[in-house]
Amino acid sequence: MYHNDYTVLVKEYLTRYNEFKQYVANVEAEIEDYKEMLKLSAVPKVPSLSPAGGCGGGDGASPQERAYFKQEDLEKRLEDSYQALLEVLPKVRKLDRSLDALKATNPVDYRIIRARYIDGSSWESTARYAGASVTYCRAEAKKALRRLTGAMFGEESIPMQMSLVFIDGSEAKGDDHEGNCG
Repeated sequence: MYHNDYTVLVKEYLTRYNEFKQYVANVEAEIEDYKEMLKLSAVPKVPSLSPAGGCGGGDGASPQERAYFKQEDLEKRLEDSYQALLEVLPKVRKLDRSLDALKATNPVDYRIIRARYIDGSSWESTARYAGASVTYCRAEAKKALRRLTGAMFGEESIPMQMSLVFIDGSEAKGDDHEGNCG
């Protein structure tokens, strides 16, 4: 990934921030519901489960088997919900921490990011909310996005110059010096 790809990804996360937060809240509520249903459903003791089904050798399952299968289904749904939460929650928490840090260090930049990308406001509305000009907000939004990207993805997302070009046209590379003097 190039540094611009990370910035585009952060913009996407910000644009979908409220959606992500609601999804996390819904999955967490779902998990609690499944836990409560598992507490309520008592599975009767069954000496053994037959693959052929119960109820007089017929086609249907016995009440004990149906209760067992229902419990098994609830446990599977609970596990799936935990997996879904584990995929999204770390990203949302990382974004929350990064936004909190931005808010603590530069409240105006936070308001710009919040209004423009999270709330989807126009540049004029963003400027009013931030208490700054539209031109300032546009310039600061780019800088704030770069800082958020660095906070979320670290060094790999920050563009770095790998070599220096001197006026005489020679080039110096980072760790390629041999230590020759003279």
